[in-house]
Amino acid sequence: MIMRPWGESLLSLPKRWLSTQVYGTDDEEFQNVQLPKLPVPDLQATMDSYLEFASVIVSHQQLEKTRILVKEFMEELGPRLQATLLERQKEMDNWITEWWLDDMYLKVRLPLPINSNPGMVFPRRHFAKMEEVADLGALFIDDVLDYKEMLDRGELPLERATSREKGQPLCMEQFYRLLGVCRIPEVGKDVLELPRPVGDQDEVEELVILACRNNFYPIPVKAVDRGRLTAGEIQAQILHAMVEAAGSAAAPKVGLLTSMGRDDWARAREQLIRCKARRLCVTEENNRLNLELISRALCVLCVDEAGGDRADADAATNAMLRAMHGAGTAYHSANRWFDKTVQLIISSDGTVGMCYEHSAAEGVAVVRLAERALARAEVAERPSPPPALLPAPAPMRWTLTPDLCREVERAATELDRRIADLDFTVYTYEGYGREFMKSCRTSPDVYIQLALQYTYFKMYGHLVSTYESASLRRFRGGRVDNIRAAHSAARAWAAAMCAHQPQPQHQHQDPNRKVSFNLYGEQRKVELFEEAARKQTAVMEANILGRGIDNHLLGLREAAREALGHLPPLFADPTYGQMIQFKLSTSQVATTTEGTFMGYGAVVPDGYGCSYNPKKESVIFCIASFCSSAVTSTEAFRLALEEALDTMKLMFQNRQPEN
Repeated sequence: MIMRPWGESLLSLPKRWLSTQVYGTDDEEFQNVQLPKLPVPDLQATMDSYLEFASVIVSHQQLEKTRILVKEFMEELGPRLQATLLERQKEMDNWITEWWLDDMYLKVRLPLPINSNPGMVFPRRHFAKMEEVADLGALFIDDVLDYKEMLDRGELPLERATSREKGQPLCMEQFYRLLGVCRIPEVGKDVLELPRPVGDQDEVEELVILACRNNFYPIPVKAVDRGRLTAGEIQAQILHAMVEAAGSAAAPKVGLLTSMGRDDWARAREQLIRCKARRLCVTEENNRLNLELISRALCVLCVDEAGGDRADADAATNAMLRAMHGAGTAYHSANRWFDKTVQLIISSDGTVGMCYEHSAAEGVAVVRLAERALARAEVAERPSPPPALLPAPAPMRWTLTPDLCREVERAATELDRRIADLDFTVYTYEGYGREFMKSCRTSPDVYIQLALQYTYFKMYGHLVSTYESASLRRFRGGRVDNIRAAHSAARAWAAAMCAHQPQPQHQHQDPNRKVSFNLYGEQRKVELFEEAARKQTAVMEANILGRGIDNHLLGLREAAREALGHLPPLFADPTYGQMIQFKLSTSQVATTTEGTFMGYGAVVPDGYGCSYNPKKESVIFCIASFCSSAVTSTEAFRLALEEALDTMKLMFQNRQPEN
């Protein structure tokens, strides 16, 4: 395992990872196709869009101040910084990825659970005995090995765009950054530790980590001298570890250190590496070796016992909470290593899921890996018992000083506090799904984004900066930009939808007076919706084709920081601060498997996180906020969202028929 900063790691990837493979008609021969580079958007267009979006979320007085700053920026500094970006675009595979990764993940000092790592829930299983838990774990790991070998051979099937320039090849790079990847904490900025690229003739040793009762068991699954373990051999290793963990003394909860703020965990990790065993006068190597094994392991398989469900939450919500953070330190939270890109979770009560560290890849790559493993496990036969048992796996032994023990206790207290503060629910809207949305001549994503704007406007009477990830996989090394849904067209439609509604309860009103008047006819509401949908579609298309404004603004800001040593007035302006404070953080995470969905926390203290998974006749929402906020409520948001979706259906049903 070689640790590198992100930029160096990206450049070291094989060229076939940065391009794509187009298979011939015989599916045997292929040619490498170099994807286009991400363009640098037009500067004036970005500034115009910036002011347009800002006009919806800041006051008129503040907007006028920002217009002056934009005008000054465009006189000299802006064009100079734009030239810097254009030169950077010529020299680099992707001019924004390194800056974007730092800003979005690696320089963020917040703890990973809740704030960054999404959880993913799979269909519930029914286990009659513990051997069946080990069976499923073995089948998962066996498929992970198949997947990794396919990646090593460079045979990952190419994906192509299905809309907006259909058939365009998509960058597959993220799929190669799921297995054997780990985020390493460092003070100020983390680094991603990537596996060494595999050459055609390389012999590869692979291992996974099994987490059980807070113990971590390294399990070699592929060795140079004996090849790859069978599914039956992997099952026997998992079962050995489960039995050993059940009969051993309580393990130190070292995994909780990975839930700390990143600077605190970085310092604690250094203490672990330098920790000396009391019985020896030399540096104890166990801790360092343990950390290295976890870092280079393909993934972590977390085997949990039952327990940890909240009495006030349904089964889907409880499953997601276990996936996101482990349900608390009294239950499963210490049975995690939150730095690891892929953590598969299997509980003895049938709860199955995943927690993944987000910096290495977007959800689409994780969903593909998970759904493939699930599908194979469904049809696979039970692993055959091995002809001979291998040596039983041994748990990692840690050397902890009193200071480190106190850090573990502090990590536990802080994580439990954050878990208690999370206001989270999984909500399945069953009024209709994507088929009805399509019948309204609107894409489900656009429809739901506008529903979320309507929901927020219903609750607060205004819109806020909204984040929705926009894939940039049409470009070399592309990650995401931001599809902004809070625009004037959305506000006009939301205001029209709310015009007939009663005054908020806190306003003085005659309780006997009916206020259900409607200032807008249903047909006019539909027209305003269609205008908002056209605008939202245009914003989406601009983003996926590389013309979004958020990455461009980030690039201009970082170029200015490097050139000037400080931020220019445009980026110190309160308007810019509001533009990047995403009080509504959203994303569509579509899955093909019923009962599979993904969720995450809000990204600001007084905001909401809302993922959505549109199904044929329903939509699964994962809604998050924080109890400590006096202005947010997940249940109030859920109710308002339900009302919004119901009202939207009535709007379309009551519109005037077309001639």
